[in-house]
Amino acid sequence: MNQQIILESLVRALESWVRNASAVELWRVHREGGLGASIRTEGESVVHVRIALDGPPDALSSLGKTDGRLPMTEAFRGAAGEAGWGTPPPQGSAEREQWFLSNDVAQEQARQYLLAEVVARRDVLVRRVEAWAAAAG
Repeated sequence: MNQQIILESLVRALESWVRNASAVELWRVHREGGLGASIRTEGESVVHVRIALDGPPDALSSLGKTDGRLPMTEAFRGAAGEAGWGTPPPQGSAEREQWFLSNDVAQEQARQYLLAEVVARRDVLVRRVEAWAAAAG
C-alpha cells in the first residue's frame, strides 16, 4: 500500500482523536504523552488507523507532551489583553489539573496545540508509517 495514503489516514485519525478527546485524555497527553496508533490495511485501498492512549510506545508517544505547560497565546488573552481563562495554578500542582479539567478555554488551547503538533511534527508521523511498513514487510 502507498505510504502516503497511510500517512494521510494517520493525520486524519489524529485530528479526529484530538477533536473528540475528553479533558482527562487531553491533560494526560500534555502531561505524559503516550499516543499510539494501530494501522491495518485491507487490500490496496482500505486503511484503518486507530489512535489510542497507552498503546505500545512508538514514534507518536511524545506527540503533544508538554509536562502540562500550555503556552498562552494572544488568541486566549481576550479583549484589551485581559486573560479570559484565569491564571493557571503553579506548574506541577494538583490544582493545575483541576483548573485545566474545568476550563474550556484551556482545553481548546490544548486541542489547538495538539493539532499544530500534528502539522509541525510530520517527521514523527512519517517515522511511524515507515516503522509500520517495515514491520508489515
